[in-house]
Amino acid sequence: MPDGSGVLVQSSEARRQEDTNSGLKPRVVSALVMTPVAVAAVWFGSPYFEILVFLFSVGMMWEWTRMCVPGHVNSVSVVAAVSLAVSMLFMTTGEYLLIIPAVLVGAVTAALRPGKDRFLAAFGIIYISLAALAAHWLRSMHGDGLLLIMWLFFLVWATDTGAYAFGKAIGGPKLAPRFSPKKTWAGLIGGMLCAMLIGGLITYFSGNAIQVSIVLASGVLAIVAQIGDLGESALKRHFKVKDSSHLIPGHGGVLDRADGMLSVFPVAFVIVYFIGLSLR
Repeated sequence: MPDGSGVLVQSSEARRQEDTNSGLKPRVVSALVMTPVAVAAVWFGSPYFEILVFLFSVGMMWEWTRMCVPGHVNSVSVVAAVSLAVSMLFMTTGEYLLIIPAVLVGAVTAALRPGKDRFLAAFGIIYISLAALAAHWLRSMHGDGLLLIMWLFFLVWATDTGAYAFGKAIGGPKLAPRFSPKKTWAGLIGGMLCAMLIGGLITYFSGNAIQVSIVLASGVLAIVAQIGDLGESALKRHFKVKDSSHLIPGHGGVLDRADGMLSVFPVAFVIVYFIGLSLR
């Protein structure tokens, strides 16, 4: 619209629309590139899945340490990456007693750096490493590995989608306004319902029967995914950043895309390994 001098002035609404359109293209391109790569790695398994998990984990550890110990991000990230690679190798060769000591090398390196958030950096390295190792173990399971990972991927996606759709449609009381003002209890319940639907469908099509235990486990994991999402939101609020990084054009950082997976993989490992839950 023209101002008093006859010069056209772009409205705030038009500027917002322009910003949305300009950010949409890199977002779509990133998704078109990453999705086939991720699906192929999951489908073909070792060593492609392990490579994918390792690269994503290194990216997340770099983002985490970049926020916590910015002056030492490169040195801490390199040590953490090597520690994770060694621990994944130990898991592959069956030397399980050496896995945790290998992970702790990276965490201790972060904790020894100066800064008030160095212990938070150490926690992040342990957290991300355990998620990567859990994903590695789950995919390597004979018979159920591919199905387990597909279940967890679809479960987290359904949780995010359901939480957004139900929260948008119903609204209502906020879930944790201090950390994520847009999340609602309706969204949490909607995410759980969608995740439970995925659990039922997975077991029905893989074994011609709906397993109630998997449906219930899906609901629990949906809560875990939301907790992971809130945790990452709290981390970013603590450091006053919108995105963990800009590694993925149009999407922000790797942590921004995988926060739910980070929390879900270790809990899924516990459910499968200690409780003995099976999808077949």
